[in-house]
Amino acid sequence: MQKISDQGRLRPWMGIILFGVLMAFMIFVCAPLQLNLGIPGLIITELGFAAMAVIYCLIRRVKIREVFPVKKIKVREFFGCILLAVGVFPVSLIMVALTAIIFPSSAAEAGELSNFIYGSLNYPLAVLIIALLPAICEEAIHRGAILSNFRGIKRDWVIVLIMGLMFGINHVSVLRFLSTMLLGMVLSYVVVKKNNILLSMLMHFTNNLISLSLGYLSGAGSSSSASASSIDYTSVLGAYLVLGFLSPILITLGLMLIYPEGHKKIRFLIAGIMSVVMLASGIAINVSSVSKSMILNTTFGYLVTAEDKDCSMIDFTVEEDCTATVVVMVTNAKGDYTVRIDGDKGSNIINAPVPQGGLRMLTYNVGLQADHYTITIVPDNNAIGEKPQFQITIN
Repeated sequence: MQKISDQGRLRPWMGIILFGVLMAFMIFVCAPLQLNLGIPGLIITELGFAAMAVIYCLIRRVKIREVFPVKKIKVREFFGCILLAVGVFPVSLIMVALTAIIFPSSAAEAGELSNFIYGSLNYPLAVLIIALLPAICEEAIHRGAILSNFRGIKRDWVIVLIMGLMFGINHVSVLRFLSTMLLGMVLSYVVVKKNNILLSMLMHFTNNLISLSLGYLSGAGSSSSASASSIDYTSVLGAYLVLGFLSPILITLGLMLIYPEGHKKIRFLIAGIMSVVMLASGIAINVSSVSKSMILNTTFGYLVTAEDKDCSMIDFTVEEDCTATVVVMVTNAKGDYTVRIDGDKGSNIINAPVPQGGLRMLTYNVGLQADHYTITIVPDNNAIGEKPQFQITIN
């Protein structure tokens, strides 16, 4: 990696100390601020990261323009960064699902984070505060101030690994450690090879924007959404593997556009093999999940009328006590709907509204006793005249 002209003033051990100071700042200052102030605390946190990066450069008396190298972004590099960010994002989701499977208690973090973000901000403000601000401020401290201390290390992969570990640890999250570590490594690789912090900022922003946009489209943070800890992450893992099977090819293409000098044709062959493995693994996991004692899988639609709004449409029977995953998807509907599942013995299993958003889906893990059950769809007045389509799966 290219060294700065004052590299003698920066050593790897200084980078480790700076990271330690950053973590202390994060735990003892930023975490309480975010807990007590919410979004304003998050803004203060991000601005604090940027301020720390600049102050460190002034203390060490190094050239700021070299610690934060800014160059004109070429068209090829721009599209390479977009492809790389799009390719890395599904892999990050796969890592989150794996972590949730290995450490089930960590899944609760997803709901807490979702409520923190989507419950407080409208979309335009969220883009500025959740997507853009971290892309600038976190890159300033990580790919700027901290990484510059490691520029003297001869092996680039060592720098990339160290920076990835630090980025993962800095997010103080078991659930997101692997995904943020991966993102940190990719962002660091781009800066190591191109010496342009604007590229990592662009990728960081794109990654955050994708996550944020999908969250709003799916209605994340809605009070009617299922608890993250109740989700069957094995099934989620299978879905992510299938949806993201092109990620290796997108990543390879993105790297080729960003750093064509280091590209080797065999990488596309390796990427193709990895894509096939991901697709096959995802399908296998999904088939295995579906084959687990399917209780109900049905699709139906009906006209909502003022005379007969409540529509008890589906009955099913459970022969013996079990734990099941209930998934309800609603299409062709903008009104409000509540799903209720009641047992003949008086038990109420679910009584929850279907979230609004681009993808209207209700997911719950429930305990079912041996009983006969009725699924009732209860539309609100604003749903009269609609012809909703429901897909209900219980397994």
